[in-house]
Amino acid sequence: MKKSILVCALVMVVGSFNANAQNCNQGKKLAEKTWEQFGPWKPNFTLIPFKNKVQKVKRAWNWISSNSGANIGPRFLETDGGNESGSITGQTKRTFVTPPSFNNTMKITINKYDGRAQTGVVICSHGRDGITKTLKTYTFPNDRNGKTKVFTLTGVKGKIVSVAMRNKSVANRFKYRINAK
Repeated sequence: MKKSILVCALVMVVGSFNANAQNCNQGKKLAEKTWEQFGPWKPNFTLIPFKNKVQKVKRAWNWISSNSGANIGPRFLETDGGNESGSITGQTKRTFVTPPSFNNTMKITINKYDGRAQTGVVICSHGRDGITKTLKTYTFPNDRNGKTKVFTLTGVKGKIVSVAMRNKSVANRFKYRINAK
């Protein structure tokens, strides 16, 4: 009897974990902190002073963690077309957040170049007014074939964009390259 109660309790606990694709809340805190540093939205404002502040923090943390999986929380994704790469192992997640966009359109490219993990992707926009909106969702299939997916976003001028990826496999990994233009 005790064993059956324990098994039932264990099934209920395991069943309560949500392995679905993530939502827009993963990048929300970082987007809010970014808006605090950025200040009021000014379309003619230059991004250089803001980028310098972000780069200073990013360099310090990346130096400490050696830009490995030890990075905690969301990471910044520059919109200059440079690649960020990494690996998501087990049922973990990785979130990237861009600076506010000066253009109405943005292209996010995610290249799955190794691994078998089925991985969910959700792309969201975060406005200065606190409104968060889901823009795109996609699931990379559970296969070894490399796959590149390009997401074209519109209506993102003056918004921060977050990209959240969640590995849905227990033992497989998802190796990726991501960039934003």
